[in-house]
Amino acid sequence: MDNKDKLLISILRDNGRTSLSDLGKELGMSHVAVSKRLEKLVSPQVDENGHKTPPIVRVTAGVNADTLQMKMLFMGLETENMEVTDRILKKYSDCPRLVMLAPVTGRYNLFAVMVAEDTFSLESILGTCSIRTESGIRRSETWFGNSPMAPEYINLDLSPSRGGKTASCGRDCGACKRFTSERCVGCPAGISYRGTIYASPLTEAKRGNKKE
Repeated sequence: MDNKDKLLISILRDNGRTSLSDLGKELGMSHVAVSKRLEKLVSPQVDENGHKTPPIVRVTAGVNADTLQMKMLFMGLETENMEVTDRILKKYSDCPRLVMLAPVTGRYNLFAVMVAEDTFSLESILGTCSIRTESGIRRSETWFGNSPMAPEYINLDLSPSRGGKTASCGRDCGACKRFTSERCVGCPAGISYRGTIYASPLTEAKRGNKKE
């Protein structure tokens, strides 16, 4: 990846809908050359051993967390070992509320950032269906906050896949007392979700209606 690639990424970061022609003008090359560079950046890479690695770039839509009035939950976690860390990563990597999950050094070895609609839902994430309640977590520390001041836009799937009654982590919101007592809006990946940030659940009727 050279300086031209880095400039290309920077332009797309500001506006992912920039046309190939406009990109070419910024980079001083033809739109065909830009297209080839972009295709290489967004395609899986192959290392010297012949193994595929993830693409360097993925052009996505960012969500303005402040406009949607999102609440943020920051968690520092200490796991017993790497096996626990790997299990948590596998279990929560598709969680629609997860903004980031990263290994860190210092007091904790894992750090997570999650979003919620309101204080009640934050409490549920913290104590009922949270990473910190998983076995193998030695200790944790949490911080609440409002939407981030920077970056202005975050990567979040506002219409996670549906089709079952359980969340991506395997929990059933319909069997949760906090959900049934209306002290939580539920998981956005389940058909019981009743919040406002994510897409409304798909009913059986809607799934069977191709026009919708």
